[in-house]
Amino acid sequence: MNIHPHNLFDFADKTALVTGSGSGLGTGIAVRFAQAGAAVVVNYRSSARGARAVVAQIKADGGKAIAIQADVTRKSDVERLVEQTTAAFGRLDVLVNNAGAYPLSSLLEMREGEWDEVINANLRSVFLCTQAAAKQMIAQG
Repeated sequence: MNIHPHNLFDFADKTALVTGSGSGLGTGIAVRFAQAGAAVVVNYRSSARGARAVVAQIKADGGKAIAIQADVTRKSDVERLVEQTTAAFGRLDVLVNNAGAYPLSSLLEMREGEWDEVINANLRSVFLCTQAAAKQMIAQG
C-alpha cells in the first residue's frame, strides 16, 4: 500500500472555517485548505483588506472562499459566523481555531483589561467557536 502524504490532506467537498485567517499563520492555513480542495471561510475581526486579499489569492488559484467578519470573542458574532458559513457552502466540516492575541506590554506593566483581552481571544473564542461548530456538525449528521 502506497500512501502519499498529499492524499492524506484531501478536503474536496468539505468546508473549512479558519478563524483569524486574514493575516499571519491563518492565511497559510486557509490557503492550504483551499489547495486541498476545501471551500474556505476566511474569518477576520478588523483586517478586511487582508481577508479580501486571501480570498482573492484562493480564487485566483481556482479555489472557493469567502471572507466573513466576526469577533470570535462574542457569542452572537460566532453564531452568525457559523450561520453564514453554512448559508454560503451548505455545511461546515472543519474548524481551525487560529485567532489569538498576545499582550503588547510586560506582565509587570500589563493592565487587567489587557489580560482579559488575551484570555478572551485565546480561550473564550476557542470555546465559543468549537461549541457552535460542533452543534452545526452534529446537526449535519
